[in-house]
Amino acid sequence: MAFLPLHSHLELARFYWKMVLQPEDWAIDATCGNGKDTLQVVKFSLEGIICLDKQQIAIENTSTLLKNHLQEDQYKKIHLFCTSHIHFPALAYKHPIRLIIYNLGYLPGTNKKITTTTEDTLKSLNSALELIMPGGLITICCYPGHAEGAKEQSFLIQKAQELPSTQYAICHHTWPNKHASASLLLIQKKNSY
Repeated sequence: MAFLPLHSHLELARFYWKMVLQPEDWAIDATCGNGKDTLQVVKFSLEGIICLDKQQIAIENTSTLLKNHLQEDQYKKIHLFCTSHIHFPALAYKHPIRLIIYNLGYLPGTNKKITTTTEDTLKSLNSALELIMPGGLITICCYPGHAEGAKEQSFLIQKAQELPSTQYAICHHTWPNKHASASLLLIQKKNSY
């Protein structure tokens, strides 16, 4: 038996995205950043993806990346919103959502002091737990290497531990031999409970 070649939290997250998504599905990238996660998800041939980020530069970067790498019919499946992940746009409630992605922390290549916050992420997660369809998956990449990231991860783990096991399957991937490395939290809503 071969070991899976998953060397990072992002590679592992993408592995799970590919496993769960079907062509008719909708997804949300709640923190689209520079668009790299969105680009990977769109390649899985889904129906549509809603992308959020509170920074206009992130929306612009995502749009540019996607326009440069996707065909026009693929790009039409993307819906960009410059807004915080605290509140999902109305469009999110018009479609069954199979996947919700969070890649927390700061926008790479910009001001590292502008980060996601524990309070906002917990509010968003509460909405995501209601919004995600049965069988759907929430993936959260956490970055405990900075103070807010460590706090965010700690509170998210606590929140996950409080969720009823009859309704949610939860897994937390860490890399214990890498000090303060990123981790991946998975929350899947069970099909029936």
